[in-house]
Amino acid sequence: EHVSSKFPVFITYFSPRAKNFFSNLNYPTFPLPLDFPIIWNKFIANVKPCCLITVEKEFWPFLIKSNIPKMLLNARAPKNILERFLMRIFDKILTKDENSFELLKAINKNIVLCGNLKLCIDVKCDYMQKDSIVIGSTHEKEEELLLNTIKWIIRYTDYNVILAPRHVDRASEVLKLLKQNDIDACLKTQKKHSRVMVLDTLGELKEYYKRAVVSIVGGSFVEGYGGHNIVEPIGFCSYSLYGEYIDKIKDVADILEKMGIGFRVDSKNILNTIKLCLQEPLGADKLTKFIHYTSDIKDCYLKHIENFVLQYKNPKN
Repeated sequence: EHVSSKFPVFITYFSPRAKNFFSNLNYPTFPLPLDFPIIWNKFIANVKPCCLITVEKEFWPFLIKSNIPKMLLNARAPKNILERFLMRIFDKILTKDENSFELLKAINKNIVLCGNLKLCIDVKCDYMQKDSIVIGSTHEKEEELLLNTIKWIIRYTDYNVILAPRHVDRASEVLKLLKQNDIDACLKTQKKHSRVMVLDTLGELKEYYKRAVVSIVGGSFVEGYGGHNIVEPIGFCSYSLYGEYIDKIKDVADILEKMGIGFRVDSKNILNTIKLCLQEPLGADKLTKFIHYTSDIKDCYLKHIENFVLQYKNPKN
């Protein structure tokens, strides 16, 4: 929004999920063309971009090798020769952590350490709605690992449990697992009253994070997924709990844990961690530190993006 208030912005997307997200925003959007020179040449001739801004490892070799000035955001250390080669081509790189900065500065001198963009979220609290513990974005076998946790919440607290499988087509399967383990539960679409509800609808997890005093984020309790969005619950003033398998988001987890707003848990300590969180709900002191920390990151990105674009395009009148 800050950039688009000064410069015309054109956004490309690749996945159906991204298309749905951008459909609610008032920006020109277009599906990302296939990475062939003839297609890109036609696309660039029609759009006439002054510069290209891409995020993390969205590398499309023929596009990156074009003559458009290029900027890479939230950059992380390259893992192979191709990534190293492509990162040399960028005119400016803003990186997410100290380790990536040290490795990348040997490849590209036009690099700045800003911090991790994934931490930059809006924080909106409604403590009056806090009536639930949410278990979000779970995969097969993770619900089974959390059965005892669900039973404990229902037996020893007054909070409801909202369970949201990562893929909604698994909702009936998850409901069956709960009932087989003597947990009274229902699907959201059944419109029954139960203290355990399984979400079988799309796009509603955020609405339930608003009601969560504690959120347990899946994709992290079994190997193979590397963790999901553990920052999102904090935006709704909920503690974020997650498992040990978080290789894709370890740097984010480390920061949340230092601030006391995120916790890595396993079967041995998850109940005690939930107890501690319930005794002291996430409050203004910790959230203020988080907001100040992420504001500095956001300001760094905005400053360098604006300066970069100004080199090639005059602001809109």
